[in-house]
Amino acid sequence: MNVKRICFLGTRTKNFEATSALFRDVLGLRSVHTGADWSIFQLPSARGDFVEVYGPENAIVFPAEVGEAVVVAFAVDDIAAAREELAAAKVDLIGDLVWANELFADPGLEGFGWFFFRGPDENVYVMQEDSRPEPS
Repeated sequence: MNVKRICFLGTRTKNFEATSALFRDVLGLRSVHTGADWSIFQLPSARGDFVEVYGPENAIVFPAEVGEAVVVAFAVDDIAAAREELAAAKVDLIGDLVWANELFADPGLEGFGWFFFRGPDENVYVMQEDSRPEPS
């Protein structure tokens, strides 16, 4: 497995509005999505690197098993191979491998996927791949 960097920070919180305002207004992160219970902020490190804030009821991309917590994702070259390696190591996988183009019915997101897993510390982590072609 080739882990390239930490590429995502996600948090589920009952203080959704205040947390979103912190990332947008105080830290100055660019908002790329704002919804009733889901905000996405672009990180400057890469086009697929984000901070995401979820309200307590949002389970669209952030599984309910996480609860109120902070989750980080590791960027990998081959997410299917990474999942196989973690499964072979008897790591607790949470849910399936998710491809964004399928979840959101958006062909422009083909090559962007993730899955969740629980570490031996009982925290939840994410593996993420972004192999979308560079925009021209």
